[in-house]
Amino acid sequence: MKGTDRRSRVPAWIAAAVVALALAGCAKPPPLVTRPASPPASVVFEHPSVFDVTTGTQTADQDVLVTGTTITAIGASGSLAVPAGSQHVDGRGATLVPGLVDSHGHVANSPAPPWLREFPDADRNLQSFLYCGVTTVLDPADLEPDAFQRREGVASGKLLGPTIFAAGPMLTAVGGHPIPVVDAIAPWWLRWYVKRHAVRPLASTDDVRKAIDELAADRADFVKLAIDAIPDGAPELAAPLAAAVVRMAHEKGLRVVAHVGSLADALEAGNAGVDAFMHMVYREPLDEESAAKIAAFGKPVVPTMGVFESYALTGTPRVPTPLERETADARILASFDKIPPGAISPEFEKYFGELKQNRQAWRKNVLLMHQKGITLLAGSDAQSGVFPGPGLHRELALLVEGGLTAAEALRAATWDPARFIEKTEDPSFGRVAVGKKADLLLVDGDPGRDVAALSKIRAVMKSGVVIERHAVAGN
Repeated sequence: MKGTDRRSRVPAWIAAAVVALALAGCAKPPPLVTRPASPPASVVFEHPSVFDVTTGTQTADQDVLVTGTTITAIGASGSLAVPAGSQHVDGRGATLVPGLVDSHGHVANSPAPPWLREFPDADRNLQSFLYCGVTTVLDPADLEPDAFQRREGVASGKLLGPTIFAAGPMLTAVGGHPIPVVDAIAPWWLRWYVKRHAVRPLASTDDVRKAIDELAADRADFVKLAIDAIPDGAPELAAPLAAAVVRMAHEKGLRVVAHVGSLADALEAGNAGVDAFMHMVYREPLDEESAAKIAAFGKPVVPTMGVFESYALTGTPRVPTPLERETADARILASFDKIPPGAISPEFEKYFGELKQNRQAWRKNVLLMHQKGITLLAGSDAQSGVFPGPGLHRELALLVEGGLTAAEALRAATWDPARFIEKTEDPSFGRVAVGKKADLLLVDGDPGRDVAALSKIRAVMKSGVVIERHAVAGN
């Protein structure tokens, strides 16, 4: 019996009842994306510029032929033999880039503020990611068995959304992050279920072994551990247990990504042997020496500047981006402008205040890490205030603010995460090239010079099919 079945059999009916209760009387909104009823066997993009994310260069006036799920030919416009019955997509004045990868894309979080008590809608989040050109998501923490069932649902075609690489429950200290966050924002009637299925508190190496064995049985793509005190004073995972997580995960062929906050957290995670850092050092400024210490581990960093920016500016009126208006309910977008009295605990008010003081430090830290040769991967950390899909576009703009060029930011959301996910220098996706998977994004303008062009989407292709996009009406 698979670990997923073993652990989910008893609470499954409870979860179903909770979902039914939460959604009772709620009208299902129209879909953001749909798959055409009879997609053609081949598609040709005509006349776009093709951007090569590996070199930061582009070639103008090309035709790109997709057959099935694969890019099969690229050549000067008019030079390809295009099969009869192919779908023709006009790319004049546009640029063709790979589909985007969100390297910290939580699928089952609600983007609404906690005071609205909105129930997460994972299927809607998948649609929102895809609408915004995000065709691959590395989800570093989610409920089990939902995370793995959802991953298989997308892979089988039952669900429409980005390809998911799932870590499942987060491993942490007893009482450590994200448990205080769940206690602060989840409705009381849902907390026990979230903590039981989304978190694995570790008090001993026996706990570590049990958690890793369960994740291996579920065929997790990664293991996620947390080393950060959120809020201040919360327990943090001890170094010996962090090292045990990495050692036992690697024995099972599983790589480990680590949530870190301070330099000390990052050094503990790096010394434990983690394979990537989820978040930069965001709780303090780095200097040349400390950035070099992180670079010495030779592991990628997912900065997630946008989520910290969002919490730092909590209560400040926010201007929705066009993609947020196209994918999110206007009521939710407007609900961030004013915080109800008592909606945020004093502990988290203090935490948000610290974030606000460090806003400029994040930008400098990103620049330092980039200068030290650390591979940066773009990730949104979709959650309250960070909308799935639009959040990645905000993150790309912040990476450019932090010192990356537009072309470098685009690579951080395509080729480099593909290399990391597949653990190869020649991954099967993440580049517009013959033989690569046909996850593609056609945008107006030149994203190699202006990262904002990535949000001016003309067409999204997922697995060789041009997806039909439907913006939210009336926003």
